[in-house]
Amino acid sequence: MIKKTSSLLLCFFLFYPLSAFAFTVYEVSGIAIKSGPYYSPSDDKYIVEFDPNIVRKVVYGSYTDATFSTPMTVKVRELGENEYFYGVHYFTCNSYYKAEYFDGSGTLVGTVKFHATELVNPTCNSDTSLGNGGSGSCTGCDLFNCPGWSQYMSKLDEIKNVIPPAPNWNQVAVIFRDTIVPQLVSDLEVMLGTAPSPPAEPPDLPGVDTHGIEDKVPSMPDSGLDTSGFTKDRIESEAPEIEFREDESGGFDIVNPIDTLPPLPDKMPEPGNTDAGGWDAGHPQEPEDAPMPIPKNQDGTPDTGDAPIPSQNNDIPPSPGDNSSNPPIPQDDGMPGSKYYKKHPDDPDGSG
Repeated sequence: MIKKTSSLLLCFFLFYPLSAFAFTVYEVSGIAIKSGPYYSPSDDKYIVEFDPNIVRKVVYGSYTDATFSTPMTVKVRELGENEYFYGVHYFTCNSYYKAEYFDGSGTLVGTVKFHATELVNPTCNSDTSLGNGGSGSCTGCDLFNCPGWSQYMSKLDEIKNVIPPAPNWNQVAVIFRDTIVPQLVSDLEVMLGTAPSPPAEPPDLPGVDTHGIEDKVPSMPDSGLDTSGFTKDRIESEAPEIEFREDESGGFDIVNPIDTLPPLPDKMPEPGNTDAGGWDAGHPQEPEDAPMPIPKNQDGTPDTGDAPIPSQNNDIPPSPGDNSSNPPIPQDDGMPGSKYYKKHPDDPDGSG
């Protein structure tokens, strides 16, 4: 029997994310097969999931080819009283596998045939109580018992039972059509009112004189073509033959413009590589050691001198001079007040 600690650990791996690789599946049938076979890269194993409530016996083994007629090793795992399968079957060899699953009455309820090819490090070593002791000729793997599996599954049933059923959408649509929409239209009419009735089509104007135009039929004068004697056969027989002339210029060929494109470089661009390789072919190249251009009205190389450096400027900026003299005082000319003020017009010698 498998140790209890190992079974609990394998119960955890049931929820581990798996991803599938390419391999060959020959048959998957029966009501007991839930999913698989598929490859789990995290465990490096192939996995078949079956219904542990149905299966009580499993016969599985590895075969030499896809006919599954020549077995290399075959195992039988039949449960005893109070034993339950975990519901997951592991295969650990790159080989042809066939597994058959039976219920308690011995009826075949599932069959799986496939060719495992993607195992990176095939262990080919099943559990010591069920396998071949690590001889290297693997039948594939094991079926595991999970303690308390029924209790775990009953919790899922409890969760499922409290989820309300999905609504009857047909009934919802009928209620919306027959109840909600008419009430909505009625409320909008009360709030916005109704549109006025369209006016009647105006009658035709009486007493319109058409001058009998509806009875007149246009007529065309006789062109005389019917009696001209020209017919299709006469035109084809009497028409002068057009002389064929060769094109002395040789003409021209229309080529496929895609064929005229230059070939792509062999080396494709790589991230982080600044070397353009052949991808800069045909681009203008910057000349090396090119002389400095000289204006037309100047001979020789212009002397540009050295550029000025701000730190070498010793000029001292000007500053306001220190004027310590006293501010000017208005001169007294002997008249009341000051000559700097305008005289009042009422004064005898005022300025008016």
